[in-house]
Amino acid sequence: MVNTKTMEHHLYNKWGLLATNGVIAILFGVMALFIPGPTLLTLVTYFGVVILLLGLSSFVGVILNIRNHLPYLFDLLESLVIIGIGILLTFYTRKSLEVFVIIIGSWAILLGIGQLYLAIKISPELNSKNALFINGGISLIFGLILYFNPFQSAKFFLVLSGLLALAIGLILIILALKLKNFSGSEEG
Repeated sequence: MVNTKTMEHHLYNKWGLLATNGVIAILFGVMALFIPGPTLLTLVTYFGVVILLLGLSSFVGVILNIRNHLPYLFDLLESLVIIGIGILLTFYTRKSLEVFVIIIGSWAILLGIGQLYLAIKISPELNSKNALFINGGISLIFGLILYFNPFQSAKFFLVLSGLLALAIGLILIILALKLKNFSGSEEG
């Protein structure tokens, strides 16, 4: 049976980990707010390197499958596509980001048009008509913004995530300090 007092003491001693995570979140939030363009490009480049490494490790698996006379064609195609995406994100970061945001914008435009069409065609007795109009309109506007201004839109969303990271970081630090103070008062 586990001693709950020992578990609580162990939990309270994790305040340093919470504080560290809070500081990291705040640093990301500050970078996202004050240098969103370079931060966004750095994040996409980092993501590209990770994808490239995943593709290369998958390719090593393909080589092992070939040596062991196992099926490899699907894995080979998959690893080549992953390596290609990794190269594009790593070395053509801004263009890749713009293409990705344009794809998301196009999807939102189609979704918005579809919802507006449904709102027009739906029976007036259903209560969903207004919700479809509002959601379709918002989706359409969101898609148009992303489609016609992809890089600035991506920076805007990075700034929003920066604000969220700041809030989360502050909450984690406050929680860590409360845990530290509580654990200190328990010992005394």
